[in-house]
Amino acid sequence: MSEPSFLAGRFLPHRILPGWLGETQAARLLAYGLAAETRFTPTKLNDHGTGRLDAVVRQSRVLKDLGPFAGPLRRKALALQAGLETAFDMPHTSANSTQMEMVAHGDGAFYRPHTDTYTGDEYTPGGRRRMTMVYYLHRKPRVFTGGRLRLFDLGGDQSIEIEPTHDSLLIFPSSANHEVETISCPHGAFADGRFAVNIWLCG
Repeated sequence: MSEPSFLAGRFLPHRILPGWLGETQAARLLAYGLAAETRFTPTKLNDHGTGRLDAVVRQSRVLKDLGPFAGPLRRKALALQAGLETAFDMPHTSANSTQMEMVAHGDGAFYRPHTDTYTGDEYTPGGRRRMTMVYYLHRKPRVFTGGRLRLFDLGGDQSIEIEPTHDSLLIFPSSANHEVETISCPHGAFADGRFAVNIWLCG
């Protein structure tokens, strides 16, 4: 029998900020996403700078254009950077760029364990994701079940489960291994699914 890994039970830090936008702005952002239903496309995986579909690893739909919300969201996210770097014991690095998207998870959607960092051949200067922010949105009352984000320990066996609570922001280092559990929304329309805005601070 192998000895347990010394990394077991050791997690990278994370923070949850409830009520990050407030009900009014959250409702407006969700309404924007719902009105753009036809512009959501199947989510692709990064593959050496290009995108590829892989339904075994990820099933969801994505909207890259957040219109008038992009600028305010970016500024609000960047305002958190310095404090989070201190809290996460990360060196300060000026954000060379940010990436942002809204993702819709309907019935049967998921994302298997992965990290958000670009490494090796996928690394581009100024494009490496350092900090991941996930802002959750959904209609009330919530129709779907599942869809928790699981953050894995450094050993890869234990996890922390985080509920996708409306108007909450989850933040963690982009190198953290995580997954989105399968969503169940068998009789729900597009609007009844799990929505999230992913924001990455890169440097």
